[in-house]
Amino acid sequence: MLKTEYIDVLSVISHKLYDSAANVMNTASKLIPANTFCIANLDHLSTKVLKSFNRDKLILEEGLVVDNAESYCALVTEHAQGPLIIDNNLTHPLTKDMDATRFVGGCSFIGVPIRNEKGEFYGSLCSFDHGFYRYQERDVDLLLSLSSFYTDLLELESTIDRLQMAEQAAVQVLDNKKNLLAVLSHEIRTPMNGVLGMADLLKSTELNEEQALYVNVIEESGNHLLNMMDQILEYSKMEAGMITVENHPFQLSEVVEHVIQLFTPEAQKKGIRLYAEYHVSQDLTLHGDIQKTRQILINLLGNAIKFTEQGEVGISVQLEDAAENTVNVCFEVRDTGVGIPADRIDLLFKSFSQIHSNPNKFRGAGLGLSICKHLAELMSGTVWLEETSERGSRFIFKFCSCTAS
Repeated sequence: MLKTEYIDVLSVISHKLYDSAANVMNTASKLIPANTFCIANLDHLSTKVLKSFNRDKLILEEGLVVDNAESYCALVTEHAQGPLIIDNNLTHPLTKDMDATRFVGGCSFIGVPIRNEKGEFYGSLCSFDHGFYRYQERDVDLLLSLSSFYTDLLELESTIDRLQMAEQAAVQVLDNKKNLLAVLSHEIRTPMNGVLGMADLLKSTELNEEQALYVNVIEESGNHLLNMMDQILEYSKMEAGMITVENHPFQLSEVVEHVIQLFTPEAQKKGIRLYAEYHVSQDLTLHGDIQKTRQILINLLGNAIKFTEQGEVGISVQLEDAAENTVNVCFEVRDTGVGIPADRIDLLFKSFSQIHSNPNKFRGAGLGLSICKHLAELMSGTVWLEETSERGSRFIFKFCSCTAS
């Protein structure tokens, strides 16, 4: 889920836990027939009333902060360090001389400590009654059970806090990775373009056969590296949710012919026939994202040529009727290549997957089809392997488009 949504879910869980705790406290206050019931948090200096329930007489208000020297709750953690029962605060040695006694008035008192997940004192659960209610053993047991509940609650809250911090750190790591990849792409691309430019200049000079071979290797390796960087950068953008879909009119032939022209030199070099086949008017205008459509076809056609040593590679285009004023545009990319091993078909559209067992011959980042799948889904389309064998493969990319008026 990335990330902001995940943090939001954790926040909702945290709030729900506190709501449940408040309901438990409300129920407990009804089970103990005393006037005031509260939960307090303590540090080494002061006590703060986090939640309070008062029946007839207002004794404690939420948000009240007092010094620990004047806090009954502090008596529970600092003196008793366990359940503390005071039948009459006016005569009890711990409370008779406290200024807080004059503040709350004569009452009976019970308190039990709350510990955090580390076993440290967090605060206390307390109850006051100006009618001098005599607390029973069952009241102590109830408060101890509630104290254990709050310890578990605090542990859950601490876990949620750690998860939120880890999630925020993960988001930062992703942002850093995205920025790092962008910087690396730029820093690698600049010198590599220089290398390729010099290789091109070398080709224009007199070279012997061995030198020409070296220059070709430099060009091939450099172009491969640039293509891999493009795919990794595109993948990082997808992972970061930075890719948006546009919707503009474009000519069908414009995108197909661009892709064909892009791969014509490579196809000629390998002696492969490269063609486009239209079962619809080439002048048809569609609505969609031309850049993403082009990128998907580039990835599919690039793979087809990579895995084809002889024969032909082509794009076939046809339309299927859809809803009113819309059509399904189907691009079929066919090749006469080596095909895809049956035991590796399930890896086709997974990131960083290598389908063929000879990575030196068929080099790549293993991201092309994964990117195709993601881009197609962003366009509410789909891409799949229709057929494969030792005689070649057929991939289909389909998306729905409005026809231009």
